[in-house]
Amino acid sequence: VFTLMNLQHLRYLLAVAQAGSFTRAAAQMYVTQPTISSGIAQLETELGVKLFNRAGRPELTLEGRTLVNYARQIQDLAEEAGDRLSKREALSGQGFQFGAIDTAVIYLLPEILRAYLSKHPDVELSVQVAPSRDLAEDLLANRSEFALITMPIENPRLTTISLFRDKLILVAGSSHAFTKKKIVTLEQIAHERLILFDENSVSRRIVDEKFAEAGVSPRVVMTMRSPEAMRKLAEAGVGISFLPFLTVESALKSGELKEIHVKGLHLSREIGLAWKNGRYFGPAIHGLISAIVSEFGKTAAFVEARAIPSTQ
Repeated sequence: VFTLMNLQHLRYLLAVAQAGSFTRAAAQMYVTQPTISSGIAQLETELGVKLFNRAGRPELTLEGRTLVNYARQIQDLAEEAGDRLSKREALSGQGFQFGAIDTAVIYLLPEILRAYLSKHPDVELSVQVAPSRDLAEDLLANRSEFALITMPIENPRLTTISLFRDKLILVAGSSHAFTKKKIVTLEQIAHERLILFDENSVSRRIVDEKFAEAGVSPRVVMTMRSPEAMRKLAEAGVGISFLPFLTVESALKSGELKEIHVKGLHLSREIGLAWKNGRYFGPAIHGLISAIVSEFGKTAAFVEARAIPSTQ
């Protein structure tokens, strides 16, 4: 059974085998001859075999020749690994998982991921697309390295920085009666068929708080997790919905949806980057995070957040 110390001992073995002398091997390795002899002896003790015939010039035994072959392979692999890591490269087939809400995956990340994968073609990415609460649980369970979430996520074991602020606007299909009005009230909206986010989502809580402040109960006919599906249903006239501007921008331009202005209401949500306190990011992971925060001008905020020591 090999210990962590054996890598150096294997180097001693290779040096003696090549030099044909314990003394010359010691000189080449810049150590004393007893150090070389002790290392070889320790290998022999651990393996229960003799590696050299020591009568006169040291000659490898059959077991010694076998171990030398393995030692060369081990040394080559060790050098390759060190070279890869020092160059901050990812090995072929290596990868990692990160999480993101679907809006981020569809509208914020495509170009960033395209550029990243063109620079790191050997990295295999797994993206967990889910609501923010589930993404936070993945971070805490070490299933994901980081996540793009809807903020705030209040957990002392997670660190977050804001990346992007997106408006939440009321939209309706082009034939809806509200499209004829310049402005509507929350009381009027409450009587309409509403398609809202799942009750556990941050975006839903933002909307619910405004209805609660106005003292009205909305007529919710459907709840969903996917803003894309909600947009399609709103376009089809199934109901009206509060949706992120990113999600509906193209539909507004094409006329399939109309923005409905609500009296005294200006909603928005923040999309942020979250990770578990103290999480180490290797080169491949750090490279993607750096690309993301740079895209949104948040590099300094990320560096500052990483510099703050965790108390958790």
